[in-house]
Amino acid sequence: MSYPDLPANVKTMAASTQMRWRHRYWHLVKNEGFVKNPANIDIVQALADIGWTAALTGEPGSGLDFLYMHRQMIHHVDMMLSNANDPNWGKVEGWSNIPAMPDDPDWPEPQIPNIDNPTAWPENIRDTIEAIAGARSAEALTTNMGYATTLRDPAFLTRPDITLDKYGELIEITVHNWMHMRFAASPPADFEDESTANDWLGAPFSSHVNKYFWKLHGWIDDCIGLWEIENEKQADFSSAWRAPEEAPPWDDLLPTPAAEMAIRKSKAPLFGPLQPFAASPSAIKSAQQVIESHKK
Repeated sequence: MSYPDLPANVKTMAASTQMRWRHRYWHLVKNEGFVKNPANIDIVQALADIGWTAALTGEPGSGLDFLYMHRQMIHHVDMMLSNANDPNWGKVEGWSNIPAMPDDPDWPEPQIPNIDNPTAWPENIRDTIEAIAGARSAEALTTNMGYATTLRDPAFLTRPDITLDKYGELIEITVHNWMHMRFAASPPADFEDESTANDWLGAPFSSHVNKYFWKLHGWIDDCIGLWEIENEKQADFSSAWRAPEEAPPWDDLLPTPAAEMAIRKSKAPLFGPLQPFAASPSAIKSAQQVIESHKK
């Protein structure tokens, strides 16, 4: 029996237009593939005009940004949970250990029909199904569970090169992106459905409506505490990017048909196990090399 869902008030808040678009924009403007794609020049500029521009994932500062933003999201939800009086959700608490088995009794990998046969899915969904299947493979499980262990190893946490910024970058590009795809269910029919039913973990527009999001980000937030303990210092987020509160739907920012058509072509998931939408291949390789070097 899987763990109970989030309280209704939290689901409703998370599914709101404001929170959906703000979370989507946060990841979009940090995604090198999106920002540097000539087809997106108009929407990138429109977002920059209202303050949506920041260090790209893998660049200096991006790790702090990642940890800070999601910590703020957790604080917001914790305030709502304190009024929900739900015995299962007193506050956001991460997994002490990431579920290792596909059929974990509380946090199983959601069942997906034809996951081993992508051709049974519409053509525009096949890459997504392959990405989820890849994230659930024995190789991905072994590799990323190994990364998760290393990322919490005191000897790794106290390395001079593992600043809090670098630490956040490594977590985001490796274990975070892997968990988003591993625990994703079947993609929704409408990626922009704003009902609470759209809690697909594979994209920022919907992932935070999903109960798994808060367990995996709780695990990540706990990593900050471990880094603080091992380094005997408090996390300093004073230089982290503060994203704008303004986050209108992109149709309101750039309503021309041509621009809208270009934008809607970029509907692939923003999280992926090997080639995440939000990080360049070179950044992924670099992150993996840093973690793997610790084992040698």
